[in-house]
Amino acid sequence: MGGFAHASEPPPLVALRFESASSNPLAITLTASARAFNFWPRNADVSLTSSAQPWFGLWLGDAKPNSPPLAGTYSLDGAQLRFRPSLPLLPGQIYTARLEHSGISLRAEYRTAASAPAAAPKLLAVYPTGDRLPANHLKFYLVFSEPMESGVFLRHCRLVDVTHGREVEAPFRETELWSPDGRRLTLWFHPGRQKTGVNLNLEFGPVLNEGGDYRLVIDGRWPSAHGVPLGDEVTKSFHAVPPLHEQLTVKNWQVHPPTAGTREPLRIGFPQPLDWATLHRMIRVAASSNITSGELTVERGEREWRWVPAQPWAAVTHEIRVDTALEDQAGNSLARPFEVNLLAPRAAPLTNVVVLAFTPR
Repeated sequence: MGGFAHASEPPPLVALRFESASSNPLAITLTASARAFNFWPRNADVSLTSSAQPWFGLWLGDAKPNSPPLAGTYSLDGAQLRFRPSLPLLPGQIYTARLEHSGISLRAEYRTAASAPAAAPKLLAVYPTGDRLPANHLKFYLVFSEPMESGVFLRHCRLVDVTHGREVEAPFRETELWSPDGRRLTLWFHPGRQKTGVNLNLEFGPVLNEGGDYRLVIDGRWPSAHGVPLGDEVTKSFHAVPPLHEQLTVKNWQVHPPTAGTREPLRIGFPQPLDWATLHRMIRVAASSNITSGELTVERGEREWRWVPAQPWAAVTHEIRVDTALEDQAGNSLARPFEVNLLAPRAAPLTNVVVLAFTPR
């Protein structure tokens, strides 16, 4: 919205007018239109700012004496003297235009529209999606609709031991791990409590006990980076099943080749759920030594990996390249188990990548 002001004698010698840009209502131009063409001093544009600023400008709030106006640029076009602020105006504020020249004293107010209230963030997903997790489970992934306030996750995440009706004490690793876009938090159970035989495990016990029922609780007061709280509390209930201690292997994976000449998904089935995040990073498809492009999804409770190529499948041998850092839900990878017996003989290390071949049918 805008405002007008003019001298008391009709018709006005000078009128003030605000104009906003169609692409941005907060980018405005203040124009002082004179009735006479030669009303304004004919300064060169290079000196117009310094000459006009003392008597013509725009202020945030009241135009108090001796207070500086907003920074901006001045221009003169015939009988119209214009001022454009260097930056867009602030939403929900009142600005005052002032002109004091040749015996004319004018004021005009301009009120900017308030910003629309920011929408509440949403917790879009919690991974893993299953409700049966190994007792030595390590990580949850919380995916939000927008960046959340950082440095406060321990105040807003808790674990409840439903079986015994109490909150689990200090279950989480204090390191805060966010994705680059600030929307995904990796929430670790403390590895020192989930690894048998180490000090924290012996002193405090494991976070989860086999056979127990638990509830992960995300507090609705957790604010987004814009300060808007999540709103509703979010919970994930699960049951702790026997722990996983074996090194991961590809020997029991089921590869379902697609049909040549189509864009059917390549499907890989796993006998147990794997880690959601590493499934998105650690498996690639290649043909003729070149990584091919496509779109992947992780389904069936993290027990199936699907990949749809950008182009139809060619009837040639393809490779599934699996980085050995791929993990299960307990941190066991293709390279090594999460818990290593230092007294046992060490197995020969794997290469960094395991390759599985397939040919579209």
